Amino acid sequence: MILARHAEAMFWAGRHLERTEHATRGLDIAGRTSIHHTPEHTGHERIPLFRLHGLASAFEARALVPTESEVVHFVFADESNPGSVMETANQLRENIRAVRDRVPVELWEETNRLFLLLRSRDRLDRLDSEPSELYSRVRRMCSAITGVVAESMPRDEGHAFMGIGAMLERSSMVCRLIRLAVLDPEGKSDLAVALRMASTLQAYRRTHGYEDDRTTAAQFLLSDEYVPRSVLSCLRHVEHRLAPFEAAAPGLGPARRLAGRLRSELEFGTVEETLPEDPTGRILHIEVQLARLAETVAVNAFDPAHSSVLTTQFVRPGSHPA
Repeated sequence: MILARHAEAMFWAGRHLERTEHATRGLDIAGRTSIHHTPEHTGHERIPLFRLHGLASAFEARALVPTESEVVHFVFADESNPGSVMETANQLRENIRAVRDRVPVELWEETNRLFLLLRSRDRLDRLDSEPSELYSRVRRMCSAITGVVAESMPRDEGHAFMGIGAMLERSSMVCRLIRLAVLDPEGKSDLAVALRMASTLQAYRRTHGYEDDRTTAAQFLLSDEYVPRSVLSCLRHVEHRLAPFEAAAPGLGPARRLAGRLRSELEFGTVEETLPEDPTGRILHIEVQLARLAETVAVNAFDPAHSSVLTTQFVRPGSHPA
């Protein structure tokens, strides 16, 4: 069996990879859709990104003016912000470095290449002069890392824990996207932009055409079985990867059962059951269950003594839904 500290490193590597890619994609899409606005207006439009990534209170605590430059710098390059792209990529590298003897050398090379790009001397100049190109490079590098994991990494315990971490992070992010953008009670958010942030706009159009119904879109992101970024697909992956551990690590049985219950609710529930009269409350409930699932995995796999301390890794502000 894998050492607990190695399992934890792989789990968090998966989560930080998803955070890095998702935050960069959000900045890129926000920049492309608001290119015709003034810098001040654009800055205010990007504030929802803070809520999506749980960084709103941290930004407000800095008492910064929400101009485009300040918002982009805070989300992408602020080294004092543990949720910035630069810092999540740094945490990704540190976790992969801790298990270099367990992963393909190509995985370390691609992770280190991403780190060096974000630490280059001209990174801030590029962020100001050609942000879209920088975002695209970061996203391509994240895709390269994902490709190495998929094509070169042995299907061992490390691979399983990295996948579990990535899928839990992705499903949590999709839930927050549904709650804050797709089901926006004020109707100010652009549904197409929200679907693009989940990389599902084209798939949604092929399935539902141009029927821009927010409830339909929320149901699609929650329980479409053919979309790899739906919450249902993510939970299927988590449940599948937890299954082999039950014989050798019975403590992970509760985590698999919790994943199975949540997956079955989405897979076999009706629209009325999945999204009742209070859809936002329902999504919040799913977020809480996902946080509980992540904690159950962490306590039983990384902390055999069942300590009250979940992990020494950075847990993004807002990990527990507010």
